[in-house]
Amino acid sequence: MHSHRSVRRILGSAAIFILAAVAAAQAAGPDPKWDAWLKANEFGPYQKDENWAEIKAKAEKEGEVVVYSSTPTVTALAEDFMKLHPTIKVKAFHLGSEKTIEKASREQQAGIFAADVVNTGGTEQMIFDMLPNRRLVNYVPRYLVGSVPEQHREPLLAHVMEAYVLFYNADLYKGQAPIKNIWELTEPQWKGRFAMKSPLGSLTTLSAFAAIVENEAAMAKAYEAHAGKKLVLSKGIESAGYEFLHRLIGNDIVFYDNGSKLATASGMRGQQKPPITLPSMHYLGQNATNNYANAIPVDLDPSAIFAYPTYVAVGAYAPHPNAAKLFVAFMMGSKDLTAATELKPPYRSGRSLELLQGMASFYQVGTFSPRTDMPMPPGGEMWPTARRLEATPEFQRDNIAKINDFWIVETSR
Repeated sequence: MHSHRSVRRILGSAAIFILAAVAAAQAAGPDPKWDAWLKANEFGPYQKDENWAEIKAKAEKEGEVVVYSSTPTVTALAEDFMKLHPTIKVKAFHLGSEKTIEKASREQQAGIFAADVVNTGGTEQMIFDMLPNRRLVNYVPRYLVGSVPEQHREPLLAHVMEAYVLFYNADLYKGQAPIKNIWELTEPQWKGRFAMKSPLGSLTTLSAFAAIVENEAAMAKAYEAHAGKKLVLSKGIESAGYEFLHRLIGNDIVFYDNGSKLATASGMRGQQKPPITLPSMHYLGQNATNNYANAIPVDLDPSAIFAYPTYVAVGAYAPHPNAAKLFVAFMMGSKDLTAATELKPPYRSGRSLELLQGMASFYQVGTFSPRTDMPMPPGGEMWPTARRLEATPEFQRDNIAKINDFWIVETSR
């Protein structure tokens, strides 16, 4: 196996932090200080119907909001928020999924409560570590209760549903996907021609692999359809999902350190042997900006789409609680949006920005609002019916560390 970034350099922080977080997590008992903060700022059980004029006035007095985020789009979020709220300064930190959680947790462990808003994927860490250990509070503006399904607002509010997807080069393959079954990626003709980010440095990649492992029946059925025989597991491998990862690792994966490089690797025109890559779906947008030719093999068996939520929550003891509320509501979009709302580009200005608000910079194929009253972005009509694999929060809680360890062992051979 070869890499554009050493696997061993990637190992350390993600694996160590996950294990440290699990070891440190304790069942939280009553905490009068926490309860007093929730009550004073109307969070949790003390949340009321919001008076947005009052919240905005208090937020303007606070003067700023500090946002830790896994997405580089947080820069655009900050710019758009300040277009609508010019008296409130946004301090935005793009940290990646792993480091967003790590920074917020380590600061709080040291008694530093700097983050007003935490925005990242990482279901196992966010729901089963950060939330129960009072490093976050779930905040769902009341106007969203009827339009965001319960599974996307409890126990944590999903900001967007995203997906890691397989990309192939439609310029070379003329729109006909070069593979019809995901198991083909484990065969000799694709040796050294599959590229991805390491799951040890990306919680969202790890979530995609959790989807593969949890959906072992679909993976076994796909193998049988491809090979014409039942799957025989390798020694020490316990399921079809793990067998797929075992064979994929053995087929000389190429690692890149970010999704943009993956989109470039598979999407550049004029290539003779472009790889198939696994970046975030939103990199389809680079087809237009960079004249790439990436396409998703939408009919792949069992799926080419691995979906996951990205969450938004208020940081514990947020120093700017009203600005935090305003920013969360901004991220989710205006209460005036409906499924029939007509939105015109450019989305980050004018009436479209007023309606979409923080969703304006995400209004593209690859990032989809959990709101049922949000119109689909152009080209996103396939999303509601697309075949996709997902990992449940409970499965991730119980298996993420195991999948992480499996990857470390397999890639260290």
